[in-house]
Parts: sequence; C-alpha cells; structure tokens
Amino acid sequence: MMTSTFPALFAANLGQVAQAVRRLRWLMLGAALLALGLAALLALQLPWLLLAQALATLAVLNFALRHWPLPPRSQLALGLFGDVLVLSEVLAFSGGAANPLASLYLPPVLLAALLLPPRQAWLLALSSLGGYALLFGWHLPWPLAGDDAAYAFRLHLVGMWLTFAVSVLLLTTFVSSLARQLAQREAALAQAREAQLRDEQLVALGVQAAGTAHSLSTPLNTLTLLCDELCASHAADAALQPDLQLMRQQLALCRQALVQLKAGAESRPPPQPIGDALAQQLQGWQATRPGVRLQRDGLLHGGPLMAPDPRFWPALCNLLNNAADAGGGEVELDAAIADGQLQLRIRNRRGRLSAAQLARAGLAPLDSDKPAGLGLGVMLSHVTLSHLGGELRLENDAAGGVCATLRLPLEGDA
Repeated sequence: MMTSTFPALFAANLGQVAQAVRRLRWLMLGAALLALGLAALLALQLPWLLLAQALATLAVLNFALRHWPLPPRSQLALGLFGDVLVLSEVLAFSGGAANPLASLYLPPVLLAALLLPPRQAWLLALSSLGGYALLFGWHLPWPLAGDDAAYAFRLHLVGMWLTFAVSVLLLTTFVSSLARQLAQREAALAQAREAQLRDEQLVALGVQAAGTAHSLSTPLNTLTLLCDELCASHAADAALQPDLQLMRQQLALCRQALVQLKAGAESRPPPQPIGDALAQQLQGWQATRPGVRLQRDGLLHGGPLMAPDPRFWPALCNLLNNAADAGGGEVELDAAIADGQLQLRIRNRRGRLSAAQLARAGLAPLDSDKPAGLGLGVMLSHVTLSHLGGELRLENDAAGGVCATLRLPLEGDA
C-alpha cells in the first residue's frame, strides 16, 4: 500500500522531497569522510585515491542535481542510481561483499520504492542485486592492519553495527518525515471534503431558496394589498394604526429581501466609516426585530473607511437573530478594530452550547435547540465569513450564555 500511496500523495511535493534527499546525501558523504579518517587512524590499508575519486564523483553529482533543469522525479532517480553505483565502487575497493557497508544498498532501494514509479524502482532494485552479486567475484581484498584474524572479525562486527545504525537513522528520519507530510495532507483533504460538503449543501439551499422566493411573491403581494385596505378602512382607529404600519413595514422588508435574492449579489457600496455602516445595518435589523433590546458598545460612529462585502451583513444578522432568540430578547454587541480586522462580539446571557454543538458549529445545519439557538444560520454565517477571509468562533461565556466572535479583514476582498 505504501509503495502506491506515497508517490500519489507526494507528486506535488517532489521538489521538496528531492531537496531532502540531497541533504541526506551530503550527510552520508560527511559520514563517509569520518569513516575514512577512522580507518586511517586504525592503519587500515585502503586505496585512498580510488575511494576519494568515488566520493568526489558522488559529491559532484549531488551538487549538479541542484542546478540541472531536470524534473524532480528525474533528479530523484538519477541521484539514487548514482548512490548505488558509487556504493558499489566503494565496496569493490574495500573487500567487496565481505564489507559490512553492503547493507547500505537497502536505503536507496526503499526510497526508490516509496518515491519512484514501479519500473524505475524495480530497475534500481535489480541494479543493486546485480552490483552486490558482482562484489563476490570482483573486489580488492578486505583491508587488514596486520594478520590478526580476531581483530579483523571484531572490526567486521563493528562495521556491521555501524552500518545498521546508519540505515536505521536514515530510514527513520526520512520515512517519519514522509509520514508526517502524509498526515498533514490527509488533514488538508479532510478539511477540503468538509468544505465541499458545506458548499454542496449551500447550493441545494440556494436552489430551494430560489423556488421559495418565486412562490412567496404572490402571497406577499396579496398581504400587502390587504394591509393597504385595512389601513384605509380603519383610518379613524388610532389604536390600530401602529400595528398596521408595522405590518406594512415588515411586508416591505420581505419584498426587499426577495428582490435582492432574485437580483443576485448586490454591488458593493462605496467605502464609509465602519461605525456608521454598522449603525445603519443594525437600524435595519432592529426594524425587523422591534422587540429586541440591543446593547451596543464600541465603534458607535466613525472608524476606518471600509466597504464590507454585501454578504457580510446577512451573516451578521443571522447571528444577531440567533442571539436574540436564545437570549430572551436581549443582545450585547461589542465592536472593535484589532490586528487589522473588524472584530464583533455578540453575546446572549442565557443558555449554553453543548460540547457536540461547539464541535459542529458551522460545519453542518443542526436542529435549533433554544435557548442555545444553533441552527442553519450559524452554518451560513460560518461559510460566508470563510469565503470573505474572516472567521467565526462560538464559545460559552464564563458569565453565562454564548459568545459569537466575528473577524473580518479591513483590507483585501472583504
């Protein structure tokens, strides 16, 4: 499974992977130089010039891979084949198959299996097998310091342990890095799937909203005519007139909402002080909720010039409606400018959200559970703010009730 999963998932990041492999190759070259220095201290008889030539060849190749205009996958393949070739050369100059460093064939083979197409991975694996087989018959003698066989055997065992340690460190470091990137990509894919699900739900809601808007036009026109007739026939009834005027105002707001829905997105108004724009929108919202007591603090007027996307205001109204329903007709709104963003805190002092509601807030429509009041409006507000580059966070207030925090950038597409 890994051999098919890693190439597919890291195809977009092969440049970074190739860079990581080049860094590992420099580390291995440094370790090889340290090993040669240790061999010199132990007075081992080695063909120093031939070994230096092999390591220099690998260093030149690794340096060239950084500057050659090759695709990342080709760089990986060429580098791994170079690793196998140079390793075979080093082993041939230092005992052949008897050299414990022969185990270092495994890391390039594993990396090829993880990162290269199957054909190239098999070709490198067969090349490693062939090179290892040739070392049995073609190699220089195993280097010894004197004729002490016991000393030579101990040296061989130490070399085996060092080779094993290097292989373990290489594989653990590189594969754990790949696994970490895999986990990050899986998390990103999960978030993308959630976003796609929300978008699909919103598309379905949009279709239903368009049909609903079409079907509501006639009843609203009928109610408007009836309201006008009632106003005319009860013009002398002073006690009834305020209620009739409120009915006419509410019907006008409904017609205006349907017109905006049919017309699609509104054109963005010119920038104005955000405090004034907020006061204007809140005045319109309170016209639809005359029984709600709104306590407003901060940015009562003025403030930086801003032209929020028209979609922001319905998102704000959705949250105000939720807070009004959950708070028994009392809502607190605090406005401020912080870190280049418009920050709004909407509080109601009644009810609390459960852990499940907090976890799913904005991800899916939930059944409204008053007085917590968490339903479709929160999901719509969450998606709208995400599209505008802002964010929405819901949390239980320590003093009681629920607090919704909205943040919207002052600049950009907001």
